[in-house]
Amino acid sequence: MIPWGAWLYLLLLAAAGVLHLVVELRAGDAPLRAALRFVAVGVIGAGVVLFYRGGAGTLYMLLLFVAAMLVARKSVEDAQAARAREPDQPAPPPWLGLTRLAVLPGIAWGALAVWTRQYG
Repeated sequence: MIPWGAWLYLLLLAAAGVLHLVVELRAGDAPLRAALRFVAVGVIGAGVVLFYRGGAGTLYMLLLFVAAMLVARKSVEDAQAARAREPDQPAPPPWLGLTRLAVLPGIAWGALAVWTRQYG
């Protein structure tokens, strides 16, 4: 059974994923890249569920790695764009970076799901 705190975290992940998808599409990012990052957040959220449902295998481990790299790459792109931003350009919302940090516990949960399947 999944505890209520994990359900709340899954809701937070879903909200962060949808918000990032909307912000990226409004900013003019490529729709395919924005959709891939949205799916990456879904893969990270699946790790939470898999942790409580008995663990995950090697395929999920590879998907989690790719998802973490997609999210990390977008964070780097955002940091580089913020540094190169001209003073007259609009700044991104201040909460945007904090929502990217919200996926870190999900990555850890997914890694624990793989670990419990391998060694549990």
